[in-house]
Amino acid sequence: MEQDLQKPKKKRRKWLAVLLAVAIFAATVLGVLQAGVWYTESSWEHWYPDYAKIDLTPLLEKSARTDEDYRLIYEQTGLTKRGVDDLLAEEKSAKILEIQQGFFERPNRKAKHFSAFTYIEETDFYMPMIALKEGDILVSASTRVSWFRYGHAALVVDGVSETILEAICPGTVSRYSSARTFANLVNFLVLRPKLDTEIREGVALYAKENLLDIPYGLTTGIFSKKAGETIKRTQCAHLVWYAYHRFGIDLDSNGGAVVKPQDMALSPYVEVVQAYGFNLDTLWA
Repeated sequence: MEQDLQKPKKKRRKWLAVLLAVAIFAATVLGVLQAGVWYTESSWEHWYPDYAKIDLTPLLEKSARTDEDYRLIYEQTGLTKRGVDDLLAEEKSAKILEIQQGFFERPNRKAKHFSAFTYIEETDFYMPMIALKEGDILVSASTRVSWFRYGHAALVVDGVSETILEAICPGTVSRYSSARTFANLVNFLVLRPKLDTEIREGVALYAKENLLDIPYGLTTGIFSKKAGETIKRTQCAHLVWYAYHRFGIDLDSNGGAVVKPQDMALSPYVEVVQAYGFNLDTLWA
């Protein structure tokens, strides 16, 4: 009889031990994730030019520029030859000087938390951007999930109004926003796929007609198909990648199950038009 009474007690102790072990494990995992947030918040590494600003006017007034000239302008502005030529063709040398001024600013930084263990690194300054084109891609390494720097990406669907299409975070759907949301991040790259204008504009139009209001899916490509005739979920880099993939262009440089912003930044099918907050020699290597 006494043995029969002891059995329920042993079972209860066993279940309590299991629950305690699970609680300790969960607390440890959450603690590690939170430690990642505290550590990365206090160890930001934002690149700034460590050299003097010079007067670019003489170079911009030249009828033709050498490779050395373009390299110097790049070091002073983050604008590549494509970016410089685009602005000069539109007689916007003043815009180049405005970008140069912003390039040498030292803004204050802050962390904006928008999801569990997730934050984005912002500044109190809006960096001037080059005139955007439909199909351009914006990427930033400013978004972190605990210890992991994932970044963010968006597709430019209207260059004139600087409208982008982006997938933000769990619990949201893909939506229109302004490229200005990238201008106050600690870093960003403006990427332009090496494709005809008509193709890039076609990608932007396809995205507007088919990729709006799609629920966010962090594990898209792992527990759901990366590509298909339609998609039920997406995330920031996947949305951009999928739009171009529908036109036969694979911007995922490593071909993994999950496409990340960095994968597109390293794609041989894109060129950098403007860089800000990244080491100009390595970019997002």
